[in-house]
Amino acid sequence: MSPFRRRFDGIVSATVHGIVDRFRDAAPPLALPPSDRLDGRTVLVTGANRGLGLEVSKQLARRGAHVILACRSGIADAMEAVRHAGAEGGGSASGVKLDLGDLASVDKLVSDLAEDGVWLDVTVLNAAIVPDRARTSRDGLDEMFQVNYLATYYFVRRLLAARVTGSTSPEGDPDDRPSEPFAPRLVFVSSESYRTARPIDWARFAQPMTYAMREVVAEYGHTKLLLETFAAELARRTKGVSVHTCCPGAVATDIAREAPAWVKPVLDPAMRRFFKPVDEGAAPIVWLSTSHAIEGRTALYVHVKTQKERDPRASDPRTGARLWDASEAVLARRGFRLFS
Repeated sequence: MSPFRRRFDGIVSATVHGIVDRFRDAAPPLALPPSDRLDGRTVLVTGANRGLGLEVSKQLARRGAHVILACRSGIADAMEAVRHAGAEGGGSASGVKLDLGDLASVDKLVSDLAEDGVWLDVTVLNAAIVPDRARTSRDGLDEMFQVNYLATYYFVRRLLAARVTGSTSPEGDPDDRPSEPFAPRLVFVSSESYRTARPIDWARFAQPMTYAMREVVAEYGHTKLLLETFAAELARRTKGVSVHTCCPGAVATDIAREAPAWVKPVLDPAMRRFFKPVDEGAAPIVWLSTSHAIEGRTALYVHVKTQKERDPRASDPRTGARLWDASEAVLARRGFRLFS
């Protein structure tokens, strides 16, 4: 690797690169005219109770969507905020419980959505964590690996298998739905940090990890490499569904809320001063969820405002197929099987 290639292997280096990106960001805004709306469409956003997820939910509600907020906590307050925003543009909101740290919670939500006849036009996979150290989930997996990747993999596969979203047209009165073409969309919130993440270690895949705060950012990037690889493979395997990923760039959220006390006096002011506000950070997610100009396209990756090619490691079909099978095997060993 070139010594000049950026690294995302620590809180300080990731923050510095975020600030540099903020000043380099001279690209024009993503074009999303007022006419690009989601009236009559249903959108689900994971991690919608705070930060980017909440802001994305508000902006989609302003464009007419009914937004389902899938959160672990804070659902009532988030619904109130999104309903208030939706009142400006005809959108609405409801809330459901989803804890990606508990695979049984994924099963329950998908079953409930299917039983209620919900059809998702857009699913925004936004939820992620940056813990202060390695932790084990309820399912016996590394918590960041599960929340940021495996539970999202499982959630998407279950939604498709249950026909809550996908290529099959929803049942119901066609007069109740918009007439213009709109293939269901899956939008994954990723990170440029995946490009310098360590390679996938197949011999230790999904095994419990041991790392301290100084390695957390690097491990976060690794989970995003897994997410990008899965998304690329999903786009190859899934017809009639658009699969996109994006990195919103350096955004002033509280995702680093578990950072150690010694760095917060520097980190918090730097993020508030130099990182973009959440309304700007939401732009690529809202664009991929809403834009009529990209209808019929799939496998787009957007970094802030620019469409880019994926890193070859994430776009390699052999790696994608191996990750698909390995992930399904990990789930099966814990009693969570997929049928699609």
